[in-house]
Amino acid sequence: MIFLNLNKNIYIFLFFLIFFLIGIYIVSDYGISIDEDKTRAVGFVSLQYILKNFFPEHLDKLNKLFDLENYNNFEMMTTSAGVVTSGITFNLPMAIIELIFEIKDSREIFLLRHFSTFLLFFISVYFFYLIIKNRYNSWFLGIVGALFLIISPRIFGESFYNNKDLVFMSLFIINLFVAIKFLEKKNFKYTILFALMSALTINVRIFGIILPTLVFIIYLINILRKENIRKKITKPLVWCLILTLFFVILFWPYLWENPIGNFFHALKALSDHKLRLDIFYLGEFFIDIHSPWHYHLVWIFLTTPFLYLILFFAGFITIVQRIIKRLFKIEKEDSYNDLWRGNKELQDLFFLMIFIIPIMVAIDSRSISYNGWRHLYFIYPSFLLISMMGLNMIKIKFFKKKVKYLYSALIILIVPNILWMFNNHPFQYVYFNFLAGKNFNEKFEMDYHGASNKNAMEYIIKNENEEVKIYNLNTTDLYLSKKFLKKEMREKIKIVHSPNDADYITNNYIDWRGETKPTEFQVPENFEIIYEIKVDGIPINTILKKK
Repeated sequence: MIFLNLNKNIYIFLFFLIFFLIGIYIVSDYGISIDEDKTRAVGFVSLQYILKNFFPEHLDKLNKLFDLENYNNFEMMTTSAGVVTSGITFNLPMAIIELIFEIKDSREIFLLRHFSTFLLFFISVYFFYLIIKNRYNSWFLGIVGALFLIISPRIFGESFYNNKDLVFMSLFIINLFVAIKFLEKKNFKYTILFALMSALTINVRIFGIILPTLVFIIYLINILRKENIRKKITKPLVWCLILTLFFVILFWPYLWENPIGNFFHALKALSDHKLRLDIFYLGEFFIDIHSPWHYHLVWIFLTTPFLYLILFFAGFITIVQRIIKRLFKIEKEDSYNDLWRGNKELQDLFFLMIFIIPIMVAIDSRSISYNGWRHLYFIYPSFLLISMMGLNMIKIKFFKKKVKYLYSALIILIVPNILWMFNNHPFQYVYFNFLAGKNFNEKFEMDYHGASNKNAMEYIIKNENEEVKIYNLNTTDLYLSKKFLKKEMREKIKIVHSPNDADYITNNYIDWRGETKPTEFQVPENFEIIYEIKVDGIPINTILKKK
């Protein structure tokens, strides 16, 4: 038994070690996303606020490192999209590290942020493994589930640069594990941990409040069901509520002066936050606040590997059927009338609610309908957890005595996905499954982050010895991408605002103004295509050179 356990631990260690080493090796391959400069500013605005009130002697050092002239209104920044939707849980520590080590080179600054984003994702994958291992009492299924999360092309690609949605998803996974343990153990240790993680998650995005809310409801139901130990289990809940409120205020400087008023102010700012961007969806442009009700559902099912979709539907049907049976038994006053039986069934119900409720809110509000479904990435772990239920159900029903055949089939089905990610590196974030069709560029936005602009400029400059002038044909930000290049490359690039002044033109087919569809961009006749970055044969960024 000791030998078997040793082997098991070695397998787990090697799995996560390989994943970590791959991530470190390729982190610099990815470009920079929209708003990374703004989220960085959020951290420095918050740090300035803290230093001004507690450590004013360090303000000069901060001002030399970061120009806050355009970000001097803390209340404005805190109630804008920057802080309300991305918070300071990630951005403030990044600003502190920059200040301590006096990091000044723009490439080093954003590489640090990208490495930290991946590191947090890596940690969350381990907690995702623990959630599945805890649910099924199987380390092997835990590894399979962790592999599913890693081999999700869009999630994997964005785990290196998306310090809003992927940071939120990563913290949400960790908090989900702690929430499960809190419901199981109901001890002081997990009371503190759950309160702490809930506050950190809420601070990244206010929608993180869904986990403590669901836990509170489930906990109340348990209190009502267990009269004999009601006093004993009520105490952790009360402490959890108090500590969560305390940590939320502690980690959110904007709340320090007026906790209740400013929190509701932030909530209002979030509900009022409408960019009014034109989004390209199903071949037409829509204002983000008027996108169709099915916008998120379509994006989820067209950008998730088909295998996971099949398993999800199997798991979804299994859980829903069980809930319906429990409800009928309640109506019949059955002697065993619980909606769930034990912690395992409770977890399944928990995962289902976490997946369904945010989608319903998104459909109803329509206020976060742009850039695909990245604002709902935090429900993807629950999607995969329901998929794992489907896999477990298939194993029990059809492969009970032949599990090796099931796992062999899984490997065969996963390998093409791995090969796709390898062949399309580092542009996994433009993944569509076969349901989207071959010409997905005629229906959907592709590189809406503009991350490929970095790779396009690297291609242009690698064979140039003198300064080159580059014009961007679309509405993404070349200036931001330029900051992520090596210093010697940045010095050879000048970004111009007219094709007449340009030596090169780049085009990643995004138009936030809603004027030009991806297939209708027109380029000057005196330019010719010299290179195209393609995904599945579709160009996501085209480089043209003056003839």
